[in-house]
Amino acid sequence: MVMLQMAEKTTKTKRRALLMTQNEPPTTISLTRPEPSSEPQPLPGDAFDRMRMDPEIQQFRRRLILGASAVGVIVILIVVFGVIYSVENATKTGGLGQTPADAQSSPNEQATATSMIQPDEVLPPVNSGNLVFRPPGGDLKTAQALSAGERPAENLAKLAAAEDVLDKFLQTANWKERVLLVRNKLRVAPLMSIYYAKNADGPIPYDSIVEATELSPQFSEHVVVLEGGGRRLATVEHTSEGPRVDWESFVGAGEMAWTDFLESKPTSSKLFRVLVSPAGHYENEFGDPQTLKCYSLRNVSEPGAKVVYGYAPSSGALAKEMDFLLQQSDDATVPVILRLKFPVNAPVDFQVWIQEFVQAGWVVK
Repeated sequence: MVMLQMAEKTTKTKRRALLMTQNEPPTTISLTRPEPSSEPQPLPGDAFDRMRMDPEIQQFRRRLILGASAVGVIVILIVVFGVIYSVENATKTGGLGQTPADAQSSPNEQATATSMIQPDEVLPPVNSGNLVFRPPGGDLKTAQALSAGERPAENLAKLAAAEDVLDKFLQTANWKERVLLVRNKLRVAPLMSIYYAKNADGPIPYDSIVEATELSPQFSEHVVVLEGGGRRLATVEHTSEGPRVDWESFVGAGEMAWTDFLESKPTSSKLFRVLVSPAGHYENEFGDPQTLKCYSLRNVSEPGAKVVYGYAPSSGALAKEMDFLLQQSDDATVPVILRLKFPVNAPVDFQVWIQEFVQAGWVVK
């Protein structure tokens, strides 16, 4: 208890006041702040409950529930409309799985349409062989022989006579008998004499003549299947004296033997019947693909004849003519008659200049 005594100026009366008990002040005052504790302080309550009550998580949960509900409603509507449409369509067409066009067709018509679908035909195996040449162009391609009902009787007779002469041509004992069955025999006889002096003479073994095509009123083409599966095209001319076989195109004859041409390397041009294909071999004098076009040249007059590369200026008319024929060919190979020559001091025997484009095809008319 603390007793205070007060005095007033006017009356000089003394008063006493009673004060409440005060806590004793601390005897010592610390001037330094207490160090904060570094130990982690756990939050009160369960962690899962605090996360569940998070406003952002509650808002995301409401959006997820609303989205799933909307998708479910859309799926149900699609299923309902699909069932309704199927029932209505079946009612209109008279049955499920039919379109109006199918419902209008009669059972007989449907059976007829089904019977017209034929199973795939099994093609017979074809023996692989080397086709000597095939004339370019749509009208000159080898075609299947027409049946008797598709050909006039006059054409059938011409083709039959041509095949008969071709059969005799293949079976003759020597070239002196064969020359009687060839066209232009006065001009061709010396060429045949030179050719058969280096190549085997006698009958030409073959299996059959499988196709005949009338190229024009003057010429017909026949496919000869040789023994072993190889094929050659034989062109027959229908003359006033009867059918005559074009011997030069049949054997691919040129002005000189192919091996002699490669061995002697003449710098003057020589005429040859060759099969031409695109190529890309550039070396030696012919090493610039920017200015030259390269072609593969194959001669069939001699068995196993060497293939050479022929070159022509890419900007010239000759290269353009060759490229046009190759583009028209299905197998990018065309039979042509060319004039070829070797460059001066040629280092190899398989690179030649194409001096002149004579004609497409091997039959000289």
